[in-house]
Amino acid sequence: MEKDMEYTEHPPVSRRNVVILGGTALVAAAVPAALFHRKPKGLALDTDIFMRLLADPASAAKLGEIRFAESKPGLTRAVYETRLTRRLRAHGWSPAASPELARRALAASVRADYLGDRMVAIEKWHLSETEADLCALAALVMRAQEHPV
Repeated sequence: MEKDMEYTEHPPVSRRNVVILGGTALVAAAVPAALFHRKPKGLALDTDIFMRLLADPASAAKLGEIRFAESKPGLTRAVYETRLTRRLRAHGWSPAASPELARRALAASVRADYLGDRMVAIEKWHLSETEADLCALAALVMRAQEHPV
């Protein structure tokens, strides 16, 4: 199992455990995918759909937390939900669409980011903006689950 180089501040995250779709992995050299089958509690409809696209929400959340620590974006869950909704809608997705269409729209959005050179560097990772936003959303969802209001 391939691991990132040693880091003193963060535990290593394997590429195998990270983010998104099998089709996306080929294009992005990222990670294989499977669906996240357990519905997180108390999430908005779009957030629930987006979280189900993650193969490993905890690893994605770790990358999101690293991004927050590095860049301090200070954005809310609603901002990331809106960004992801806009990007996926541009590729034919709607909240009423099937999970398969959501996966295809996500893969298309990631491909478009790579083709448009819309990349985000998180430590030594190079993710598309869509993948990075999904990781950030996962981090915010995990925070909310750990510290419910």
